Amino acid sequence: MSAEELVLGCFAVLVAAFTRSVTGFGSALVAAPLLLLVLEAKSVVVINIVLGIIMCLLILWQSRHHVRVRKITVMGIGSIFGVPIGAYIPSLVSASTLKLTIATLVVVFAILLALGHSRQFKRERTGFGISGFISGILTSSTSLGGPPVVLFLLNQGWDKEPFRASLAGYFLFSGMIALGALAFTGVMTTSMLGTAAALLPALLLGFYLGIKVLPRVDANLFRRIAISVVLVSGLVAIITAIVELF
Repeated sequence: MSAEELVLGCFAVLVAAFTRSVTGFGSALVAAPLLLLVLEAKSVVVINIVLGIIMCLLILWQSRHHVRVRKITVMGIGSIFGVPIGAYIPSLVSASTLKLTIATLVVVFAILLALGHSRQFKRERTGFGISGFISGILTSSTSLGGPPVVLFLLNQGWDKEPFRASLAGYFLFSGMIALGALAFTGVMTTSMLGTAAALLPALLLGFYLGIKVLPRVDANLFRRIAISVVLVSGLVAIITAIVELF
């Protein structure tokens, strides 16, 4: 990377880390578009996963007393069962068509939550298993595994601290699996890890700034920010799916 490319990459990672530090998710959505301007797609995928894992570890350390381990474990188990099914789906239907359908549903559900329409699961543990299962399917079929679990926690009305910490636990689990798969298939290289290391200071600064802002974000503002990030991610996915189709 040239000096100019490194500056752009650091800016992307700083903003992404700040977003994730506050909300617990959304860093890849923020970083990917800018990183794709200076890096090839495979590198962006690996770097986002590596930096995402580091962010999860930082959030878990900062909010370790708020993680709801049992519920996130159920979600993780559900995702394990969903991943193989998702890997098979692209052989039945176009991945772009599936992405467009799922992204549209994500936008619809995000709008409904924004308008105050929600129905909480009384048996929350069952909801965790279902959302994890759906997340697993979508992770391996469309790479849209985040919105189902985020929307579920928003629907359940979780406070920001357990919301952030528990999402970090789940995404750490799924990120480690994804990184292991990339390493096993030879996609991940030492050069990619070196680039991730060069971007690490920007990540740490973004995380620090987010932690400083977080206490000023009340429950209502946090919910609005989280829903907005989900909504934007859905809209971006719709646009990319349409471009892929046409």
